[in-house]
Amino acid sequence: MTKSVFTQEYRRLCELLVLARQKSQLTQSELALALGKPQSFVSKYERGERRLDVIELFQITNVLQIHPVDLMMQLKLEYFPAESPENILDLWKITSQDLTGLLNQSPSLRGMLFGYAAEFKLHELWLKHPDITEVVKSDDHDRKKKGDRRIVYKGYPFILEAKSLQTNSIKQIAGRWHGKTQVDASDSRKITLPNGDEVTTTLLQVGEFDVLAVNVFPFENEWRFVFAKNQDLPRSTWQGYTAEQQSYLLASLVSVTWPPEPPFADNLYQVLDELIEERAKAIS
Repeated sequence: MTKSVFTQEYRRLCELLVLARQKSQLTQSELALALGKPQSFVSKYERGERRLDVIELFQITNVLQIHPVDLMMQLKLEYFPAESPENILDLWKITSQDLTGLLNQSPSLRGMLFGYAAEFKLHELWLKHPDITEVVKSDDHDRKKKGDRRIVYKGYPFILEAKSLQTNSIKQIAGRWHGKTQVDASDSRKITLPNGDEVTTTLLQVGEFDVLAVNVFPFENEWRFVFAKNQDLPRSTWQGYTAEQQSYLLASLVSVTWPPEPPFADNLYQVLDELIEERAKAIS
């Protein structure tokens, strides 16, 4: 039997640890120093030449500030998928027409389910690119972390925030679709702005995520998405904030069109490539 250190699954674990180190912006030497190990320790396990024991894995993930369970779940999803579950409609003994009726009777439930469906389609349509080497869904119950998907594209980490259109905002003018999306948190929270001010707000911050992804399915009942950089989104104009505070907070309602107009584009990879180029210029 092949030793597990050489298996495809173990090599993938090493790749995930490399990505986590890069995301933490640590060199091999810096990580080794934090672990109290020589640099060769890190380079050997990252190349799959050294088998890690459980305690060593815990020590590494602790320094990288990731949870070892997240790594195991990533491997489980990739290499040990669960058997296909029984059709939920058969399990509940209801028909698709029954489910449609239930959703039509409960707009809030329909909206919530549509949001999850939109995230699924975002993943299916855009997050299976060969240059995307990691996709993590954030914990819905962790209110401190914003962003619906955390990805690694061409070696760079990005946070995507997924939103949907407000149904009552949709209209068509001269052949172009118009709508609005609500870009804020699901609840009020206290945050500290870059200038040190503390505010209690539902608004999202400038720089809190990297890319806004808005599904425009309601325009023509087709799964399409438009994408915008966080930095290009409009700022809050609410008079309850000072001008400086407004500059740190995103507007709660953002206009969206189809075909898209700036700051939106219909190609996620184009937006990510632009962000990579901007990061490279900022470093040089």
